[in-house]
Amino acid sequence: MEIQATRMGKAHVIRLSGRWDAFSAASFEQRCADLLREEGMRHVVLDLAGVDYLSSFGLRAMLNLGKLLEPLGGELRVAALQPSVAKVYRGSGFNSLFQDFPDVENAVRAFRGA
Repeated sequence: MEIQATRMGKAHVIRLSGRWDAFSAASFEQRCADLLREEGMRHVVLDLAGVDYLSSFGLRAMLNLGKLLEPLGGELRVAALQPSVAKVYRGSGFNSLFQDFPDVENAVRAFRGA
């Protein structure tokens, strides 16, 4: 899986592509820990347009990031889910934890002041 992080206003956009599984979840968590420490990341949009497979390991990594952001006053949003990924995401009930948006721009706009 490829991981790219950019900023849009106050939000960090993390673009993922490929398979988000047991092998890639640890890389994702390490990259997010680096962004939290080095850049003070608080408001995050996960751009999943390029993710073609999401496993329970990816969901757990997403949940862990959300738990790290919450006490910092941050928030996690998800954008651009592919149909197969959306099925896993919503079927697991994660849409009740992290709001999902059709695209990154709408997800970023949803942050107040971002």
